[in-house]
Formats: sequence, C-alpha cells, structure tokens
Amino acid sequence: MAKKIIPESAYGTELTGIAVRSNHPVRSRYLAAILAIVFGLLGVNHFYLRNIGKGLLMILVTVICLVLDIFLQTPLLPIAEAIVVLQGIVYLIQTDTAFMKKNHVRTV
Repeated sequence: MAKKIIPESAYGTELTGIAVRSNHPVRSRYLAAILAIVFGLLGVNHFYLRNIGKGLLMILVTVICLVLDIFLQTPLLPIAEAIVVLQGIVYLIQTDTAFMKKNHVRTV
C-alpha cells in the first residue's frame, strides 16, 4: 500500500526544536494571563486564543453560577472566579513551548 503524501502546509503547529512551522496566529501568553485574571468569567481569554467553544462554555458557566447565586444563595461565582484566576496563573508559569502546544498558537 502506497503512502499518501501530505503537503507540509497542511499541518498545524509542529514544534521542531526551537523553530516553529505554523499557520496559527501569534498570541502573547502574558496578555492571555491578564485577560484570564481580569475578564476570565466572560471567557475573553479563550476568545483571544481562538477557543470559541471554551469561551462560550465559560459564559454559560458564569450565567449558571450567577443565577444559582441569586436564587439559591449558593456561593458558586467566587469558585468560578478562583478557577479562572488559577488559569491565568498557569499561563504565567508555563513555558512558551507548553503554551504553544496547548493553545495551538505562536508566541510573540
């Protein structure tokens, strides 16, 4: 059986040592961390990293937590805020390579 040859331009992010061959956008992990800490409940950091599904899910989680906070008097919104602040801290402490692999972006 013959191998199918796939052109190099069809691949996504591929890390080969230090050089990165990619057609993915350039994104700053520091800006992503700030967006997660400040606007994390609105999913802005996910939209910035082009993870639209995760951003919409974060908005949905925030709305559900807010409704439960108001009607059932449960403290879920501070828990959600703590999670997004931790996510911002993870962006800050991980390496550029790990950030690129996880989020399919190139760093500045």
